[in-house]
Amino acid sequence: MVLAAVSVAAAAPSARPARADLAAAPTSRPIAWQPCAQDPTADCGTLTLPVDWTRPHGATFEMAVARRKATDPARRIGSLVLNYGGPGSLGVDDVVGTYKNFFSAEIDARFDRVGFDPRGWGRSAPLDCPQAGPRPTVDPTTAAGFAAFAADNRRLADGCRVATGPLYDHLDTLAVVRDIDALRAALGDARLSFWGVSYGTLMAQQYAELFPHRFRALVADSNMDHSIDGAEFLESEAANAEDSFTEFVKWCAGSADCSLHGRDVEVLFERLYARARAGTLYVPGDPTHGLGPDNLLSGVQFLMSYLKHDPAETLTAARNRVADLLAGMDAAPPLPAPPPPYVPDLDARTSQAVLCSDWSLDIPDPGALAAVDRRSKAVAPHMRRNIQAWNAMTYCLGRPTPVTNPPRPYRVAGAAPILLVNNRHDPQTPLSWAVHAARRIRGATLVTAAGWGHMSYDKNRCAAALTDRYLIDPRTPVPTTHCAPD
Repeated sequence: MVLAAVSVAAAAPSARPARADLAAAPTSRPIAWQPCAQDPTADCGTLTLPVDWTRPHGATFEMAVARRKATDPARRIGSLVLNYGGPGSLGVDDVVGTYKNFFSAEIDARFDRVGFDPRGWGRSAPLDCPQAGPRPTVDPTTAAGFAAFAADNRRLADGCRVATGPLYDHLDTLAVVRDIDALRAALGDARLSFWGVSYGTLMAQQYAELFPHRFRALVADSNMDHSIDGAEFLESEAANAEDSFTEFVKWCAGSADCSLHGRDVEVLFERLYARARAGTLYVPGDPTHGLGPDNLLSGVQFLMSYLKHDPAETLTAARNRVADLLAGMDAAPPLPAPPPPYVPDLDARTSQAVLCSDWSLDIPDPGALAAVDRRSKAVAPHMRRNIQAWNAMTYCLGRPTPVTNPPRPYRVAGAAPILLVNNRHDPQTPLSWAVHAARRIRGATLVTAAGWGHMSYDKNRCAAALTDRYLIDPRTPVPTTHCAPD
């Protein structure tokens, strides 16, 4: 959903009109492909695009792109544009290296896989921001804490805006969607084929809104719901993190494969949380890195996302990474004095510019934020909050950037069939978001995978097979399709 979580193991919204005619005829100039420096078996290039799509002949920037050509040119269907979420997943690195072997052999044979670094990220005019400095450590649900976060957010945004220039205020997902349509044209595809996961699903959904007649296939795996407000965003994310933790606890209770089998995991976790609040919890093996309550929650929630950087990793192994972390922290003796807090090296300034443009996360006052936090903790008695969502919200307090792409009811009409896919127990993108999006987006069909973790394609063979079939022949399965766990 948002930038990778911290792992303990390591005024009225200004709505930009959602109209396709703002994207005046995108360039059809072919991309000058060259072998990528990182891997000459892939091709790299750039595409010149407007900074502001309402002024298509004004200032421009260069968007970095990469592709891996179809392995069976005789059966090639076209290009498959990819986005692995974030916001800010670097598509050039994803296609060239990180996920170069991600898809099935049949998808590799039939499509050129194309990735891009979104505007403001990586090689696509990255933001120029001053040194961030430490974030406020006060509680944002208090008047003093709320004011401190709002002031710090405006300071960060103003520094980035001055150093970066006009691009800073044009980083919302609607602008990226128009970039994707220009990329489609430059690739020579009459209609877009697109696969997006997590934050990339917002690109798929909004492409269907803006350009309902310009795509042949859109896959949204692990879905955002761009119709909810800030309070709903935080509360549903908290409930979702709790759901994944509950599933983990059930598994440990019922399976001898769990390294915590036979122990009361909920009691163990609450003991660790109490130690985190007391300042006696630390990263296993490193007593110089103390873990506060949010560090503990963040690490557990990150590991529950089951991100398969190793394709061979099993669900049992992923779940035991959570179990082993909890056991290791519990076995480490409490420190006699609190160590310095563990402060991750996480720069969210570009993420701030995107998220705060796409979502109304600026809860209006500390009382309203405290009420949201109380409701979140009521539905998530162990996880308390979804830390990624909470951190995203704290960067938007005080509205440091205009909400140029505000949440609103879906407006999709006349589009080709769209495939939505979601795991039932995904700690980052709730199944409820996907269900709501499928009901509201005309022509969308949801496939539910009875799985655990974030992203379905790499975790559920049934979901992957249905995704492949749809991409090759864009006909969606029946709406009640469910995939059993692997």
